[in-house]
Parts: sequence; C-alpha cells; structure tokens
Amino acid sequence: MMIPFSQKGKYVTTTEQLFNTYYVRLCDFASRILDDDEAAQDIVQDVFVTVWEQQDDLPKEDLALRSFLYSSVKFACYNKLRHLKVVNKFEERFLRAEEPKNQEIMEQIIHAEVMYHIYKAIEELPKGCALIFKKGYLEGLKNAEIAQELNLSINTVKSQKQRALSLLKEKLSPQLVSLLIPFIFHKF
Repeated sequence: MMIPFSQKGKYVTTTEQLFNTYYVRLCDFASRILDDDEAAQDIVQDVFVTVWEQQDDLPKEDLALRSFLYSSVKFACYNKLRHLKVVNKFEERFLRAEEPKNQEIMEQIIHAEVMYHIYKAIEELPKGCALIFKKGYLEGLKNAEIAQELNLSINTVKSQKQRALSLLKEKLSPQLVSLLIPFIFHKF
C-alpha cells in the first residue's frame, strides 16, 4: 500500500512507516488531552489498528490523512474521558453508599419476606373476607365505600374486617402480627 505521507520529502509507503512517522506525535497529542501517557499510547495504537483494518478506505492526500489521524485520536480521547466520567461517577456513588446500601438491601429483603408472608396469609382468607380486607387496608377505602361498592351493609364490612384480622392473627407468627399493625395503618 502506498500512503502519500511525506517524511522529509519522501512518501510513506506502508502502514508501518505511517506508524513510525506519527506515533510519537499522536501519543503526545493524546497525552495532553488525557493527562495519562499509558492511556494515550493505548488509544494511538487502537487508531493505528483501525488504520490497518481500513487502509483501503483512508484518504489518499497527505493533509486529509493527517487530519484523519488527529481527528481519530481526538475523538477516541473524548470517548475515553466520557467513559472515565461515567466510571468515576459510579465509583463515587458506590463508595459513598456502600455501607448504608448493604443495610438498606438487608432491610428490603426482610420487608419483601414479611410482605410475602402477609400477602400469602391474606390470600388464604375466605374470598369475601380477603376482598374486604384488601379494599379496606390495601386500597385504603373507607367502610362506607366498600359497602357501597360491594352492595353490603357497613356492619358486614366492619365484621368481615374484624374477622380477617382475627384469622390473620391465627395464621401469622406473633412477630409478623406485630409487623402487620403498621402495615394496616399504611406506615410499613
């Protein structure tokens, strides 16, 4: 492959010569953007791999090819900086929240397990009793609203809610019953 890059008046004739001619310059350019010599070298090497893979599609004019190399390095550096910004933001969040997050995760697991047992016990209630319990305590409807919606008397709604609570106390362990109380009053 003949690349029309001049090197002291000579044309660069291979990708290897192109590499030898511009590698140090491009590394210096990338290093000034990244402030990291090792990352700069990696980026420039990656650009030359792209040059090697796409050598037939590269510009043939000296200025255009030089511009392509510098632009490729510049955009690769910007991509690297964007990636580092995302990584740093994630690390900062992770390090800042690691301790409380573990405790928070444990609390969420416990909450999920408790809620599973409560919902399972609710599902085991008789149908009408479970329906009234859900509407009253989960959906937050008032007794009058439940009575009107289900075409029942308010006293029936009240007695079914009481029945549901009694049955849940029998089905659930004392620890879960104590957790059910805030749940019923929407503080869980």
